[in-house]
Amino acid sequence: MRIARYIILSGLAVLTAFPLQAKEKKEKRPTEEYLPKAGDFAVSISANPLTRYLGNLFNGSSANHFTQVGGQPYLSGSEHWNILQPLVSVSGKYMVTDHFATRVNMGWMYDHDKDNFYAIDDAALLANPFSRQKVEDSYIYNNAGGSFSVAGEYRIGNRRVQGIVGGGLLYAFSTQREKFSYGNAITELNQNPSTGIDPNLSTAPAQPGFVSQRYLSRYSGSPTHYFGLVAFIGVEWFFAPWVSLGGEVNIAAAWNWTKARYYEAEGFNSISGTTERWTELESPRSSGFDFGTGNIGANISITFYFNRNK
Repeated sequence: MRIARYIILSGLAVLTAFPLQAKEKKEKRPTEEYLPKAGDFAVSISANPLTRYLGNLFNGSSANHFTQVGGQPYLSGSEHWNILQPLVSVSGKYMVTDHFATRVNMGWMYDHDKDNFYAIDDAALLANPFSRQKVEDSYIYNNAGGSFSVAGEYRIGNRRVQGIVGGGLLYAFSTQREKFSYGNAITELNQNPSTGIDPNLSTAPAQPGFVSQRYLSRYSGSPTHYFGLVAFIGVEWFFAPWVSLGGEVNIAAAWNWTKARYYEAEGFNSISGTTERWTELESPRSSGFDFGTGNIGANISITFYFNRNK
C-alpha cells in the first residue's frame, strides 16, 4: 500500500510540475490549441472510480481497487436509477459547431449466474435404501438492464474553463428473472421430491388441491421501462490540449411502465392424480411518472477529443 501511495504522489507531483516547467520555458500555448472545434469528436470516461480510489488510498481502506471504468450514464447517482441502468456505459460527442455538440450515452448490463446443487436420487434410493446416488438441481438468475440517451449541449465561453448546458432524451429498462431445474421429477409415487435448492427460494405459493408446488421460472422484479427528458449543467476545464476534466449535475422527468409479472410452477394435483404445470399472474401492468430531487445525478468525467484531419 505504501508503494502505491508513493507512485500516486509521484505522479501527482509530475503533473503539477509540468505546467510550472512550461511556464519557466515561456512556451505558453494559445488557448485555441486546447479547445475542440467543429468536426471534432470525443470519448468520455467517468473519473468517479479514480476519485474514489484516491480517497480510499489515504483513508486507510484495505479494499481499494479500480472499478467501473467507462462513460457514466445519466442519473447514476440515484439509487433508484442504479437498479434500472448499468453503472458503466460508453459516452461520446460530436462538435457540430465550436460551441454546440451532440452527445450519445449507451450502456448495457447483463448478469447470468447459475448455481448447481446435489440432491438425493429419490428413484435410486427407493430401489436401494443404501444408495448414495445423487442428482443435480440448478438455479439460474438473469439480470439485464440498459440505458440510452441522446442530447445536445451548448458551451459557454472561449477560455479553457467553459460552462455547459443542455438537455435531451433518455430511455432505460431493467428485468430480473429466475429459472429452476430439478433432477427428481414430481410423480404419483414421489409427490414431494428431494431438492438441493433452498425451499424458501424454490417453493411456489400454495394452490388448492396440490400436495406440493415448486417454481420453474419467475420474475423477481417487474420488467420496467423508463422514458423521459433530462437537463444538465456543468463545467469543463481543458487542462491539456484536447483533454478536459468535467463536472456535471443533471435532473430528469421520466415516465415508467411495467409489464405484468408472472411465474411458472408445477406440482402434484391430488384431485386429478397427475403432475400439472401452470402459469400464475402475480401483478398487473402499471405505470407512473417521476420528477423531483430524487432524480438528480452527478458525474465527474475525463474527455478526450479527436479529429481525423489533424
